[in-house]
Amino acid sequence: MPPRLIPRILRVNHAGEHGAVAIYSAQLAHARRAHPDLIPWLEDTLAHEQTHRTRFREAMPARHAKPCRLMFVWSFGGAALGALTALGGRTGIYVCTAAVERTVHKHLVEQIAFLDRADPALAQIVRDILVEEDAHLAHAEAHHNTNGIVARALAAFVSAATETLIFVSTRGDSLRLRSDMRANSPPPCGEGPGVGVTAAPLQSTAPTPPIPTFPRKGGRS
Repeated sequence: MPPRLIPRILRVNHAGEHGAVAIYSAQLAHARRAHPDLIPWLEDTLAHEQTHRTRFREAMPARHAKPCRLMFVWSFGGAALGALTALGGRTGIYVCTAAVERTVHKHLVEQIAFLDRADPALAQIVRDILVEEDAHLAHAEAHHNTNGIVARALAAFVSAATETLIFVSTRGDSLRLRSDMRANSPPPCGEGPGVGVTAAPLQSTAPTPPIPTFPRKGGRS
């Protein structure tokens, strides 16, 4: 296993959570002016992301990890992405959340498959965080038409923007990290190193929290 693999996982995750904080902060600022009914949900979601960022930061010293040097990329890029999608109203906010959380889910499930043996304590942190991220995803998808043409186009844009910001802020390491995790994941019994390893679906031991519902004005936008 490359000696810096686990620190790299933490660096990528911390950068992503920093970006999520920037996105939801920008959307919350817009909601305070235009969509006050979304404020409770956005405040709760933002609080979760701030906690996630803190947990990854606190896990760094023991694993000789440091935040990535280009955090400002997420600070500005995340704020821009949040503000731009908020201009699309409730649909823009919900589509952005769903697209971002779908991307996050994919990354975290792959990490759990690797970390369960490489670093069980960190795997549990990631698993706990994934439960809340999936709750954000479920809530956002329940509040907009995921099959609408505009929603699908915007979701594709947000997903691409999210991957790009992660790639740039980590100077390309997010892409190399995924390849390295696959190559170094412990194989099933009877197989050679790195053979036949796939990210298994998440089997979380934590109960999935109920998806919060908040009053909306005018139905789906």
